[in-house]
Order: sequence, then structure tokens, then C-alpha cells
Amino acid sequence: MVKTSRPKSRDLIMDAMESILNQDSFEAATVDAVIERSGVARGTFYYNFPSKNAVIHALARRAAQPMVLRARERLSEAVSLSDVLTDIAQGIADWNQQYPKLGRAVLSSIYDERGVPMPPDPNNPESFRSFLSEVFLMSQKRGEIREDIPAMNLSLMFIGMLYQGLFVWFARPDSANLSLWAQQSASLFLEGVKL
Repeated sequence: MVKTSRPKSRDLIMDAMESILNQDSFEAATVDAVIERSGVARGTFYYNFPSKNAVIHALARRAAQPMVLRARERLSEAVSLSDVLTDIAQGIADWNQQYPKLGRAVLSSIYDERGVPMPPDPNNPESFRSFLSEVFLMSQKRGEIREDIPAMNLSLMFIGMLYQGLFVWFARPDSANLSLWAQQSASLFLEGVKL
């Protein structure tokens, strides 16, 4: 008899959150709704995730994995930072255009319930910020960009430029070209950090 593996509770929670976000909205994706849709117990939810936003961030990391792997591969092949950043920016634009409700949820989740931006956790090695910091540190060591700005700060600056384009696009999709914004953000950012 062949046993089939049951999805882990973490995956069930993430899949339920993704389903709710894609069908409804950030506001509809409450912890209670995710628990109901996933079929897991409340304790199981909180064992795996401390909050709704933590699930959304895990979804974003899962979606970003192919882009992260490609960027790491290209960097190991000594592809220029310019090409890697352009790929990353375009990947973010493409993903948000393909999954706008989930993208909007990711942007909403960076603010607390008072609307204040949550500070980055520089010690979280799984975060996208940490990944970008790794990219910038490697580029600094290769002598491609300035070394006088910490890599984590460069990461936050680059993400900030991309977020601005996303905010405009989400507010008025017809008035903004997200792909063009991504290309221009990568180009302008590189102008500011090159040697």
C-alpha cells in the first residue's frame, strides 16, 4: 500500500491565505477565515505563524523563490549587478501584475494596524531584504558598487524605489506602466551606487 503524504499544516495555512487573497481582499483574509478555510486548529495556526502578516510574508517569499534562485545563479556566473537588478525589478513587476490582490496584500502587510511602516528585521535570513543585502554585499566585494553604504541600507533603498511604483500602480493601474517603472528604478538606483 502506497501512502500519500498529507500537506503540512504550514502549507495548508499558506494555501488558504493565498486562496482568500486571490478571491477576496486583504481585509477578508482574517486569521479566523484562514483557519476555517485551511481546516487547522487555532493553536496550529499560531504555532506556525505569529500573525496574518507573517503568512502573507511567507507567501511572498514562496513566490519569490524562483526569482531568488535565478539571481543567485546569475551572480555565481559573474553576471553584472545591472542585469541581475533589472531581472529582479522586472520579476517583481510581472508577479504583481499576475497576482495583483496578493501583491496588494504584501504591500498592506508592511504596515501595522495604525498604518505605521513596520521596521525591517535585518536578522531574518529568509527575508527579501536580506536576500537583496546579500546581492549588494557580493557586488561590493566584486568592486561593482560603492562600499560606503551598508548592504542592508542599499536593500532598503532599492525596495523603497520599487514600492513607490507599486503604490502608484495599485492606486491607478491605468496611469502607470509598472514594467517601465521597474526598469527605471533599477537604472536610477545603479546610477546612485556605482563607483
